Amino acid sequence: MAEGGTKLTLRRLEAPIHKFIKVALPTDLERLQKHHNNILKYQQRQQWGRLHQEHINASRTVQNKV
Repeated sequence: MAEGGTKLTLRRLEAPIHKFIKVALPTDLERLQKHHNNILKYQQRQQWGRLHQEHINASRTVQNKV
């Protein structure tokens, strides 16, 4: 049951859940993979300022979805 005593049926939630799984989740995983690759690159090149900024950007990607 949702707040206010109204029921949300599985049928009503199915479409948004499937859309999230098929669109939003793969997009976010791709974005996180790019952050990961950049983090490894900046570590190897010892570009600490860019590494720090990339960590911040990766954290924001995760926090925006929670």
